[in-house]
Amino acid sequence: MSRYDERRQERIARRLEELRAWRNAREHPIPDWSFTAGNGETTVITVGDFWPVVETPVRFAAGGAVPEAWAGEPVELELWLGGEGFVTLSTGFPGGLDPFHHSFSIAAAARGGERIAIEAEVVPKGMFGSHVAEPRLERAHFVVPQNEVRALERDLTMIAEAAQELSDHEVVPHLLDIIETAFAIYGPVWPSESDVALTRLALGYVNPIGSGVNSLPVSYAVEAYDVHPYSNPIWHLPPPPRPLEPLPATTLAAVRDARAEVARHLERLKQDYPPVGGLALTGHAHIDLAWLWPVAETRRKGRRTFATMLDLMERYPDFTFNQSSAQLYAWIEEDAPDLFTRVKERVAEGRWEPIGGSWVEPDSQITGGESYVRQLLYGQRAFEGWFGRRSTVAWLPDVFGFSGAIPQLLRGAGIDGFFTTKLNWNEENRFPYDLFTWEGIDGSRVTANMFRNLRPAHGYNGNIAPLDTLGTWRNFDGKRHHPESLLAFGWGDGGGGPSARMLENYARIREFPALPRLRMAHIEEYFAALPETGLPVWVGELYLEFHRGTLTTQARTKQLNRAAEHRLLEAEAFAAIAHLSGFPYPHDEIETAWKTVLLNQFHDIIPGSSIAEVYQDTVPELEEVVRIATSVRDAALAHLGRSGANAPSGQRLIVANAALTPRPLTGLLAVQDDAATVTGANGETITSQPTEDGLLIHDPGRTV
Repeated sequence: MSRYDERRQERIARRLEELRAWRNAREHPIPDWSFTAGNGETTVITVGDFWPVVETPVRFAAGGAVPEAWAGEPVELELWLGGEGFVTLSTGFPGGLDPFHHSFSIAAAARGGERIAIEAEVVPKGMFGSHVAEPRLERAHFVVPQNEVRALERDLTMIAEAAQELSDHEVVPHLLDIIETAFAIYGPVWPSESDVALTRLALGYVNPIGSGVNSLPVSYAVEAYDVHPYSNPIWHLPPPPRPLEPLPATTLAAVRDARAEVARHLERLKQDYPPVGGLALTGHAHIDLAWLWPVAETRRKGRRTFATMLDLMERYPDFTFNQSSAQLYAWIEEDAPDLFTRVKERVAEGRWEPIGGSWVEPDSQITGGESYVRQLLYGQRAFEGWFGRRSTVAWLPDVFGFSGAIPQLLRGAGIDGFFTTKLNWNEENRFPYDLFTWEGIDGSRVTANMFRNLRPAHGYNGNIAPLDTLGTWRNFDGKRHHPESLLAFGWGDGGGGPSARMLENYARIREFPALPRLRMAHIEEYFAALPETGLPVWVGELYLEFHRGTLTTQARTKQLNRAAEHRLLEAEAFAAIAHLSGFPYPHDEIETAWKTVLLNQFHDIIPGSSIAEVYQDTVPELEEVVRIATSVRDAALAHLGRSGANAPSGQRLIVANAALTPRPLTGLLAVQDDAATVTGANGETITSQPTEDGLLIHDPGRTV
């Protein structure tokens, strides 16, 4: 980009901030709130106050009336209560509160005077488990949005960002010309009086989430702002000389004219510089079931995110979304059955895609083979029971490397597609493919996709913006085999998933000059269209050059995981055999224990990468699984001992082997009798000898 165009970009950025400051026509505060702590004690606080106590979670409640003068106007509620939350309104609306989702529709056309009750459950936490040390109630306003201004701001922002990313492309000067044409149309009638400008400086540049941006990584925070601060804080800012007022009708007409002219210019420009490449988009919210927060908080994150996605689907008819992990759906079914019913409706409609086919997104190195089969068995069975469908694509964007045995297990579960992005995190060696055939150690094959959006952007936390879309297409090595890459968009782990801003951007850049063409897609449909032959082949383990310490951390958890896997297999095998002679098979008890193990094989639990609070739950849960499985196993063996037709008289014992291969008979009996002998079920003598510790059975010629 030339120096001249760089300066144009700088001036454009300033003018766009002015547009953002006019995003609302009017505002009306809701000052007084009740704050309820965990012990049930309620305190009255007002906007600007810190929380009386910092706990997880707390509850807020308030009520406010829409001004009578706003009759016929669209009305929204802007909130920032101090952290992530779940908001319900007396209008019937539920939704998640976070830095990317903090504005809630009250009415498309208000009656004026209607009273709105607001309730919220809030935690003093931010994205990726960040702690808000001094949470405060920072914003609670009814607002009348100036939708024409907001729309023009998105139009021009997308053009400016496209020009920034296209850089030296010959289309860039034309794009900047379009923005300046828009400025020339509405600029002459834009309010310029000093008191109006000072009012907008004092009030219009207020960031609705206040210190909430501090809970975000810097690279994410820029996408959470509705309006950026005009400048650094100054010594003293005088009070606004007048209240916020809407733009005059003549100015709004000019804004509409500017939008129309922008659209005409872009359409003409697209004839000379058509879209290049293509991306299949899927909305997604990566929710780690535990990591920098315990499982209890994940259940709240899931409820908030699901409610937000359902609301976006009401407002954006072409929006499609995917969510993995049957465990997460099971929690929603239990915690918020009304939301779960709505999810099932969207799945049936084809706009919500349950994906992955597994109970959780499991660790794929430490987890045992039988457990991995159970991940797929319980996951596929749950999806089929809830939604009438099984998955054909494994969705594992964040798992820390993959055993070469995984393709065989996936194919056994009816899965022939595999998705991850984690190998982009390699420390040294760039993984050579992003679209390839993965062949397991037994020769089983799956088609693998791994879009490259970690640099320049945020990996599976993708955004619909030129930075992500153009960057992902440019990075797509697989374009020599397929004309379209995949891109998942949505802020994960507390970001609430896709946002209204992303979907507004989609409407503007889906067919944009010189950028890749975008479309909403289903993951399984995308994989089904990939070539079946001709892709490069990777054989064996997909090794991650990162997170390598997770193979040895939290040894107690790893030990209990393996013990639980073994005891459950023994319990199942012997309970099944004993069932043939009348033993009541404990189906529910065993399935519940298995699901506890599967949850704790999540890729941030069993590897040891979570915070201490997670293991305060995991360790006793796995200890209980070992206890239950051992009890079931021993009860089944005792039943077999009692019911054996050839059981000899005297002291009896059963030697049992749950493995798939015979083992030499070896054992130690707590018997201190040098004359003691051991005989088999048919009366034959079994080799044994007394020792200091008891009677040692060792008969290499006899197997079990």
